[in-house]
Formats: sequence, structure tokens, C-alpha cells
Amino acid sequence: MSQTPDEYGTDRVTTAILLALGVIYFLIEFIPGVVGSYGYFCDEFYYLACTDHLAAGYVDHPPLSVWLLWAIRAVAGDSLAALRLVPALAGAMTIVIIGLMARRLGANRFGQVLAAAAAMTASVYHVFFSYYSMNALTILMWSAGFWLLIEIERRNSQRLWLAFGGLIGIGLLNKHTFVMLPLCLAVAMVPTSARRHLASRWFWLGCVVAAGLILPNLLWQHYNGWPSVEFYRNADLFKNLATPPIQVMFQQILTMNPGAMPVWVAGLVFFLATRRGRPLRHLGLVYLGLLILMLVGQKSRPDRIAGAYPVLLAGGGALLGDLARRRGLGWLRGALPAVLVLAGVALAPLGLPLLPPAMLARYSATLGVVPRIEQGEGKMTQVPQWTAYRLGWDTYVDDVAEVVQEIPLEERRRAIILVPTYSQAGALELLGRGRDLPPVYATQNSYYHWGPPPDSVDVTIVTGPFPEAMVRDFYDSVQLARVRDCDWCVPWLGKAPIWIARGQRTALGEVWPMLKHYE
Repeated sequence: MSQTPDEYGTDRVTTAILLALGVIYFLIEFIPGVVGSYGYFCDEFYYLACTDHLAAGYVDHPPLSVWLLWAIRAVAGDSLAALRLVPALAGAMTIVIIGLMARRLGANRFGQVLAAAAAMTASVYHVFFSYYSMNALTILMWSAGFWLLIEIERRNSQRLWLAFGGLIGIGLLNKHTFVMLPLCLAVAMVPTSARRHLASRWFWLGCVVAAGLILPNLLWQHYNGWPSVEFYRNADLFKNLATPPIQVMFQQILTMNPGAMPVWVAGLVFFLATRRGRPLRHLGLVYLGLLILMLVGQKSRPDRIAGAYPVLLAGGGALLGDLARRRGLGWLRGALPAVLVLAGVALAPLGLPLLPPAMLARYSATLGVVPRIEQGEGKMTQVPQWTAYRLGWDTYVDDVAEVVQEIPLEERRRAIILVPTYSQAGALELLGRGRDLPPVYATQNSYYHWGPPPDSVDVTIVTGPFPEAMVRDFYDSVQLARVRDCDWCVPWLGKAPIWIARGQRTALGEVWPMLKHYE
């Protein structure tokens, strides 16, 4: 049976549909991020602070996302709209790339649209593409990387390994864990026909390109004592929740939208068990390798392998698009999108900042799903943790500013603010502009490197979650000025005490190494 161009999905109408889906997705991610009940995400304060300290690396991430944000800030400022523009654009580009990948795999129009729509309904992508962080760029780079791998096979073009190497280098400059793509790919190529590329000089030249791009960050790590290694170790020990394998698998299904499961499972079948997918079998093995690492590691971050799903969705679009054309299976054209959209709409409030906190808490309780990704009683929330991290920063800055005003002016000139987290410090610096706040110091990650405070400090405003006993050990006089009360905030922020401390027993510069907190 012959197929017309639109059945292949290569016509202009199909392209227009994919572009329209990209625009729609941009609006879905951008608009809730700049209006409504929620403000800056905690990490956004930190990224903005890093733009004031440009370097070739930071304790907890490489420099690319900071360099990009510095350029955005120079052109558009640091409003919510300015920050949320890039992640929303990254999301839109990811949606279009997934549809185009499905096209290159032979998907017809229905298959391409199905693959793109499946990504649009994933809760984990809603989280990443709705605020500024390196994660939004990472998902886009994973998608672009898989696209290049498909093109390498379809065109049989060894020279494209140079482009792939460049992408890997840029990806590593954005996030160190991007290394999992080339590592798992190299292992997956060995048992498949793709191992022939390992003998190509272009493959190894691509490796050289990647190494050259990440070299500045590696040199920074070396000269600073490899702080990121300590950070990743601490995060694994003290931050990530231990998660049994069944729960790991459940989280994968939930965060990618249960309605999309038929699509990505079909994609795995496409690469591993169909004749058309056989030349690209190594792409399916990349996902399996990453999933096995998640199951064996038993950690709580389902987003760790979120970048591997775009290629599975594209493969699923190719397989299901064909199945839906067969006699007796035409019902798939209605059933698959219906299940996808219904489940996606139901779970959307868990990923997007759509509902006010009280309503979201009731909604999460009704669904029986309150996602947690980090351990610790101080991080137990009634709403998803990534939502709680957008709440309470303005009132926190208000509370600290009011305490500062309680200090006599002559003391205020020799005062500092000391906080334990980069998000608190970044919020005070951004939202406290023009409020005559003392200099802010923090002990977490790169803020630790930007310290210590000067020895000529007379008064220190200290906030929790520093333990009170530690504060009293360091100062002669400690006055509790207030205790915050924010119901929907993360508890360590919402119930944080604020002290006025006087009389340093030891200069902070001397005890600064004891306060270092990499996590």
C-alpha cells in the first residue's frame, strides 16, 4: 500500500502542527511561571548570585547556565519574566525536536504528534521548563544529542561525531551528570552494529572536541580542590532519599505521566525488537542502562534519567503511528491521545504552579501524591517540594529587614547577615535591594567560597536553620528577634528563627572552614 507525503509526516502541515505544539508548550510553561501565587524558585536566587561572581566553575554546577543567565540579566534584567523565558523556549524546542526525531524514525503525522504530545504532558518536564536552572537546558541537550545520533545512522555520516562531541562538551559545561549520555552510549554501542563507530577517527575526534570544551571547568575543579566531587558525595549521602526499586519504577511512570507510558514503552520495543529500529538499538540500550543504574542505586531523583525519554517517545510515535493505521487498530488514534491528555491534565498541577498553595495541598492529598525528592524533616511539605521552594521568600526578606531596623544605626554599619543556605542569601541580595541591608554571607556551596566575613563585625543577624546551640557557642549575646510563620513554605524556611548576635568569641574567618556546607 502506498503512502502519501502526509502519511509519512513530511508535509508542511505536519511541520506546522509540530511548531504550533511548540508554541503552545511555551505558553503553558511561561505564563504560570510569571503570574499567580508563586515567585522565584530557590535555586534562581543562587544562579543570579553566581552571575555576580563569574568563574569557570562553581561548587555544585559547571558555568554555562550562569554565563547564559549573565547575558540574559545584562539584556533583560532579573524579573521573573526574564528568567522564565529561556526554560520555556528550551521546552518548546524540545517538543519540536521530539516530533522531528519521530519523523526521522519513519513516524507518520499521527505518530509525530503523539510523541510530541506525550512529552508535553510529562510532569517532570513541567517542573524543569517552568523556572530557570541548568535542568531545562539539559533536557534540550539530551534531545538534541539523540537527534544527532539518529542522523549519524540515517545519513551514515561519520563527520557528525564532531557535532555530537561539541554537544557533549557544551552539555558537560552545563551539568556534570550529562556525562551519563556518552558513557552509557559507549557501553551500549559494543553489543550492537553501532560498535563500528568506535573504529572511526571522527568518533575519537568528537571525544577530543568534548574534552577541549570541558577542560576549563576541569582546571577550575583542580585548582579549587575538586569541590564538586565533595558536593555530589554529600548530596548522595544526606540529600537524596533511599528509594526501593519498585518505588523507583513507579516514580518514572508517575513523573512521565502514566498516560504516556504506552508511548515510551512502545519506543523501547521499537528500538530493541523491530527491524526498523535495529540500526538504532543502542539508543534503547542507553535507556535500559540508565534505568538499571537508577534501580541499583535506589535514589529518589526520578529526573536523573528524564533526558532519556525524548528518544523513546519518538520511537513510540513511529511504532504506534504504524499500528494505528492497521485494520482493527484504528481506535488507537482516539484512545491514545485521550488517555494521554486526561492523565496529563490531572497531574499538571503537581508540576506547574497552577493552583494556590491551599488548593494544591488539598488536590495532592486527594490524589494521594505529594512528591518528595529530598530527605529531612525540615523538608516535609504539604505540597510538592519543588512548589514549596517557590513560596515565602518575600516575607522572609521582610522579616530580616525588620530585624535589621531594630539595630541602632551606628551598629548597623558594622553588621552582617549570616545564613546557612544559598537560597536565603540570594533572596536577601535580590529582594532586599534598596532596603539598606548589611552584607550577606552564607556557608553553603559557592557562597562558602565567597566568604568569610571580615573580622571587624560587631553585630550579626543570624537566621535558621542554623542550630541555636551553635549560634550561642560563637557569640556572647544572642537575642531571639522573631520566629517566622509561613504555613506553606518548606519548614526550615517557614519556621526559621532570626537572632541578633553580638560579641564574637572567635572571628568568623577562623571558624569558617567548620561551617562549610556542600550539599
